[in-house]
Amino acid sequence: MARTVWKNSSWLQNFARHRRTAADGASQDHGLFPEAYFLEKLIQERKRAERSNKPLLVMVIDAQDIRYPDFAGNITDSLGDGLSGCIRATDICGLLRSELRVGVIFTEIEPDKLETAQLVVASKTRQRFATLLSDELVTRIAISFHIYPVAGGNGLFDMTFYPELVAPGYRAKAGDLVKRSLDIVGSIAGLVLFSPFFAVLPVLIKLYSKGPVFFLQNRIGRNGRQFKVIKFRSMYLDNDDVIHREYTRKLIKGEVDGAEGVFKIQGDPRVTPVGRYLRKYSLDELPQFLNVLKGDMALVGPRPPIRYEVENYSGWQRNRLMGKKPGITGLWQVTGRSSTSFDDMVRLDLRYLRGWSVVLDLKILLRTPLAVFKTKGAY
Repeated sequence: MARTVWKNSSWLQNFARHRRTAADGASQDHGLFPEAYFLEKLIQERKRAERSNKPLLVMVIDAQDIRYPDFAGNITDSLGDGLSGCIRATDICGLLRSELRVGVIFTEIEPDKLETAQLVVASKTRQRFATLLSDELVTRIAISFHIYPVAGGNGLFDMTFYPELVAPGYRAKAGDLVKRSLDIVGSIAGLVLFSPFFAVLPVLIKLYSKGPVFFLQNRIGRNGRQFKVIKFRSMYLDNDDVIHREYTRKLIKGEVDGAEGVFKIQGDPRVTPVGRYLRKYSLDELPQFLNVLKGDMALVGPRPPIRYEVENYSGWQRNRLMGKKPGITGLWQVTGRSSTSFDDMVRLDLRYLRGWSVVLDLKILLRTPLAVFKTKGAY
């Protein structure tokens, strides 16, 4: 199998300066950064993109369809050699969870040049591989591009940019198990404790408006997973959500006039008379104990947003949905509810995610009843 001999190039010199060794101490002859180092750089560049508010472009070369175990190292060498002639010295190449899967982080790509960059790089990469591998092997290599943050489309979240969440450590898994146990016990206790409301509220809802007792709505949960949230219906049927869509967009962009910092629409004409009381005391959210029991939500966590809300998020704002399930209550709810600005709500969620512990969850749960009865920021 043909190999390309590296001459004295700036690209090679750059890699020589930063080359790491694999876990067993062997050097990386293919010139690609080891997986651990590459994933570390990917996380770093994602955070840089969030701060600069510029998109991050990553190319993934997947040769796993080439099933020649005895030659896997040679294929990887060819991938490294091929990429050496296609990218800039500032771009970062490394293994991505497999010897036959390589990632390339492209830095400092202007937003208006993303599409052109993908076409040019993909074409050059395939042409380069064609000089090193047979045509039959080249056709088995898949090239895909990932842009952070994702803009619209079917998938609002791309876990390629969150390697720390794709393969969590032992402590994270143990923490999730403890949190899930607390959720199961707490949701069962909540359903039993508030069972009288499940008998009375449906009657009141039916008396004041036509339609079903429960309201189901698609929401975005942990790591972008969609689920149906269950609530007591507080609105009239057949409402147009254009009002809320526009209000949400302006709120996220910081363009809300008048009631600055209020997250929900005050005096919303879509809300029924009984619905106003349900919302004021958060009684409409009692059925979410069923969501917790099903595993879609947690007792404590970030508020689960609607899809059109997430479509307006910037990169750093999407992080509020990463790593933990959305909750019935949270740090935002016990701190100020709708009286805080959107960015402040996001910062509170991020603070919760960074400092999560069972003790913190218990503190928030204990503070929730007082926050509900004070009705501060509830509309």
